[in-house]
This record gives sequence, C-alpha cells and structure tokens, in this order.
Amino acid sequence: MFTDLNVKDCSSELLEKAAALGYSALACWENPDGGGGVRVVGKKVLSPRSLEELKQALAKIPVGKTVVSVSPRDTATARWSAHDGRVDTIVMTLENIDVFDKKQFSTMKYYGKPLEIWLSDLRRAGSVHLAKYYRRVNLALRMKIPVVTGSGASDWSQLPHPRAAVYFLTLLLDFPEKEALLSLTSHPYSVIAGKVGSSG
Repeated sequence: MFTDLNVKDCSSELLEKAAALGYSALACWENPDGGGGVRVVGKKVLSPRSLEELKQALAKIPVGKTVVSVSPRDTATARWSAHDGRVDTIVMTLENIDVFDKKQFSTMKYYGKPLEIWLSDLRRAGSVHLAKYYRRVNLALRMKIPVVTGSGASDWSQLPHPRAAVYFLTLLLDFPEKEALLSLTSHPYSVIAGKVGSSG
C-alpha cells in the first residue's frame, strides 16, 4: 500500500502516473477528487505564525475529511500540535528543524503523533542541513516515532518510484530498509485510513 502523504496537485495525469508506479493512496493539496484506481484525500499543511493562529486555522477545517499537517515555527505551537487530536502529522522542514528536540519527540511519542518529512526538502538540503536532518530523523526512529514520507510533488514528473524513494532514504538518512518501507506504506496509510476520500 504505497502512500504519498504530500502531493501538491493531483491532476488526472499525476493520478495515472501514481497508479502506474504502484501507489495506492495520495493526500493532495489541490484537486483531491480521485480517479485512476488511487485513493485520494485532501491535505492541509498549516504553517502558523503563532499558537493562536493555529487554533483558529484548526477550527475551520472539517473533521475527518482532510489530512491535517502542521509545520510549527516555534516550540509552543510544536508542543500543542503534538497533543491536538485534529492534527494528523507534524512536518519537519529545513526551516523549522530546530524546533524538533528530544522533548518535542517525547511529546509526539506520548500522543502517537507521526513525524512527516518531505523528499523535496531533502533534495535541496546542503550538507549542514542534511546532517541536522540525519540526527533528528534517527533520534525519532530510535524513539519509535512513526516517520512518514511525502514527495512534495507538484506534477507527475516529480513523483518518485516508491522503491527509489526507499533507496533514497536508506542512502541519505541511513534509514533501516524496513523503516523506510513503513514510512511509505503502513505509517502514512494509517493516517489516511480514517479519512473520507475518493477512489477511481
């Protein structure tokens, strides 16, 4: 059940490509209307400037229909996101990586909140950022926090073959192969499983 939890635009062309590559499910920012035998749900990525802004944004999102991911910019927002049941994943990017310390991961572990990372981020990371990413992802894995991987694809040409994505994670971040596979299968699919979506 290969699942991409971060696709920008699910055009009919991208859905056709996703099905051919073996994806079973996608979470999409735009055009989450399904088709081509791939299960599709909507995706909202919130990057609030404050905790209050996050609370206001969450209040406007219908519960149970959309994958809600938060990319926190500060510690207070990160901690809140970990325990708020409306938040499905917490996104670590090149810009907010310093928010993710051991205490944040402990809070996420306690509340069962997955860590989401994006391949599009990793591709543009320099060596310093990549080293930071490596340390934090491996800490999350050691702490048994589910890590989910999204491509960040804006069109079909950016959608990686799932096996290539697994190889990329093992090569770049030293993921154990089993964990790399889980980050593209069971972990993201369990996030999508309870959502109302469509399939072709």
